[in-house]
Amino acid sequence: METVIEEYRRYLLFELGLAQSTASGYCGDLHGLLLFLEAKKVTAWSAVDVPMLTSYMHLLNQEGLQPATLSRKLSAMRGFFQYLKKEKLTEGDPLAFFDNPKKGETLPKALSHETVVQILNSMQPPADARDFRDLAMLELLYACGMRVSELVGLRLMDVDLDAGYLRCIGKGNKERIIPIGDKAVAAVKDYLVFRREAAKNPAERSLFLSQRGKALSRQWFWRMIKERAEKAGVDGNVSPHTFRHSFATNLLIGGADLRSVQELLGHADVSTTQVYTHLTDQRLREAYKKSHPRA
Repeated sequence: METVIEEYRRYLLFELGLAQSTASGYCGDLHGLLLFLEAKKVTAWSAVDVPMLTSYMHLLNQEGLQPATLSRKLSAMRGFFQYLKKEKLTEGDPLAFFDNPKKGETLPKALSHETVVQILNSMQPPADARDFRDLAMLELLYACGMRVSELVGLRLMDVDLDAGYLRCIGKGNKERIIPIGDKAVAAVKDYLVFRREAAKNPAERSLFLSQRGKALSRQWFWRMIKERAEKAGVDGNVSPHTFRHSFATNLLIGGADLRSVQELLGHADVSTTQVYTHLTDQRLREAYKKSHPRA
């Protein structure tokens, strides 16, 4: 049964084009199900039925998992059992009539434009090569609203600073073209002077490099952005997602239409982008309460 999960992981990577982290996350959820089934003496995926899966979901619920986590695990299982059916390893889909757990709407955290500028300005003027690199990455993140994996995965060939655009490869290996603002263009141009010195290996094509001349990791960037925010005196747990949410929210506040924001973020479905309209509505209500004499 574990071999089938590994085959499914390769299917996600090489046929569906999912990111390594996404495929590993789905298979991690499936291994949790596998442990449950092994305890029940189940030896084949074809033997899994509705009562077993109902029992497993009930167990997860009793463990106090949040609805969002339960939905993610259910989604991982749905995709897996559809794959089993497609490969004729099962006759039907035991999850066909399962409903997603109900969950309260959680709004993404977003910083005001002034707070983002506070973080960026705290790095001015850059003191060394590290400052130039970190500032360029944060300016680019706020200018383009990319996911952290997309940012650290940028290559030199993906960025056209003269035209003011970059090429981004997002989820599902989908490509999108994103405009770059003037301040981000200037910051990246300044950084490239130092990148030439950092590039120990001429064959390394990653845009942003460590001091050892290697490509940077997502984990490193999470630590860096948190440290930079704290040094700027910004309270709260600032993350790459925070900058992405701020990008989307501030665009909508500035008058951008939802479809354009959807394309810039790389959302497959506009419903994913619609959560940001609640943030802008919330800002409008707050502004109304503060400003209207009879609010």
